[in-house]
Amino acid sequence: MDYLNIMDMKSDELRESVEVIPRKELKDIIKRFLQDKKRGIPVNLFADLCGISKQHLYETFLHDSRTLTEIVQRRVSRAYCLWRDGKIRVMVHYGRKYLEFRKEPKQFATIGYGLQSTSEGIKLKIGIRNRLDYSDYRLDETIKGR
Repeated sequence: MDYLNIMDMKSDELRESVEVIPRKELKDIIKRFLQDKKRGIPVNLFADLCGISKQHLYETFLHDSRTLTEIVQRRVSRAYCLWRDGKIRVMVHYGRKYLEFRKEPKQFATIGYGLQSTSEGIKLKIGIRNRLDYSDYRLDETIKGR
């Protein structure tokens, strides 16, 4: 954790960023996050932000060979919320990547589209969405009725 200095954050900022995502939802979100090649943050830096190793992250969320403990759930959930809300950015200095806390959060917005299943049928959903938010279901998951 030499990349970050969490002590610089005020305790109020740290408290308001702690949102614990439920286990099943967190597993789905982080699995999608790790499979995305354009996620914007290297896995080793995200693992450092979580306070766990890269291997532990992969074994818990992709391979399901380790159980998701409450401590890991809280750490990964906190790190994901910081990244999703735009409070963290990846910096590069002489080829070395490191993380930096932003003074003002900046979310990465993009044009989003998808399907939304309602009682009337399937409707097209178009609008601006946060690129780093992996909580929406993908097209195949929507069609299956998940």
